[in-house]
Amino acid sequence: MCYRLSLNRWCLSCFLLAVFSLATVAASSTPPQRIVSINLCADELLLLLADPQQISALTHLSQDKAASYLQTKALGYPTTQGLAEEVLPFKPDLVIAGEYGGLPTINLLKKLGIRVETLPLANNMQQVFSNIEWVASLTGHPERGAAIVKTMQARLAQLPVLEANAPLAAVYDPNGYTVGAASLRGQSIHLAGWRNAGELAGVADYGSLDLETMVSLQPDALIDSPYTLNTYSRAEALAKHPALRGLGLNPHIISIPSNQTICDGPWTLDTIETLVDERLTFLNRASESK
Repeated sequence: MCYRLSLNRWCLSCFLLAVFSLATVAASSTPPQRIVSINLCADELLLLLADPQQISALTHLSQDKAASYLQTKALGYPTTQGLAEEVLPFKPDLVIAGEYGGLPTINLLKKLGIRVETLPLANNMQQVFSNIEWVASLTGHPERGAAIVKTMQARLAQLPVLEANAPLAAVYDPNGYTVGAASLRGQSIHLAGWRNAGELAGVADYGSLDLETMVSLQPDALIDSPYTLNTYSRAEALAKHPALRGLGLNPHIISIPSNQTICDGPWTLDTIETLVDERLTFLNRASESK
């Protein structure tokens, strides 16, 4: 009798465990329906890949035209400053954060049992593809991510091969901020057929160029991204600097909209293609002046 009772309990336990396991698998395989983003770059990938009804809230920057490439798509969604007390009322089943910043919010949400995923910073095109595919998978739409990546790869295949005598370009953002090869913008410069002055200055990923180094490198072009269209351009200001003018340096100025450089996505190819066009313009002008 005892043996039979124990066996029945064991069978019941196995049955309940199986039911619980199946329920857990089913829940985990169901795409999240109340997603909150607390990172601008996550905002943009959600707008690109998720169904509108899956998105509960985005960051306030998603509706800033200078910051967000998909600003018009973000209009109408609730926004937050990324604080836990703002996120919790949405009862999210998924929160997507960035690799840097928002740590107090992330820690508190995790303590409360809320699922938080972190979007990595992309330093090259392969990582851009991975991020797109990852968010597509998180939202339950892997086919959308695959289609976007395929289109981007096709556009990349049309780009020119970097030549040894390619013109030299320098990214020049606020405080002389520049980039090296181990950065997405650095790779974008190469993919567009330019050499990167930041690399020649010894910058690996992110760093700065002082005026003396800039003069010694003699870049053919300066690239900047003014935060607001038609406002102060540090590259233009530097090009007018007496020291550069006195040395006969007259760099070609390339202004890329800030909302194409803050975060990565299909629009990164727009930036690269703009750099290709600017390189051809520069070479044509140089040829005509000879």
